[in-house]
Amino acid sequence: MEQTSGGGIMVLTGEPDAGRTAAWCARVSALHTDGHRAIVCDVRGLSGCASAVLQALARIALTARRSGCRCVLVGADDGLLILLELTGLNELFDTAAPEW
Repeated sequence: MEQTSGGGIMVLTGEPDAGRTAAWCARVSALHTDGHRAIVCDVRGLSGCASAVLQALARIALTARRSGCRCVLVGADDGLLILLELTGLNELFDTAAPEW
């Protein structure tokens, strides 16, 4: 499930699958259309297979880049940060919240 609050913030929860990932990417596009240039993704609620999480985050980041946005991850635990670094996906994300 995905919720938004406070502008360009998305709270990602549950196990990523094709349907959820597509909905999250659509939400990124909608937030960009609404004028947001930074999309903050709170990932504390993500669960499931690490490869599915990485794939979902990569698709979200790609959608953001194609829309002209940057993607900021908040709430990533050390394990996820290590996986992002090992795969090189860490370069797609900022990990500090933007100044509002």
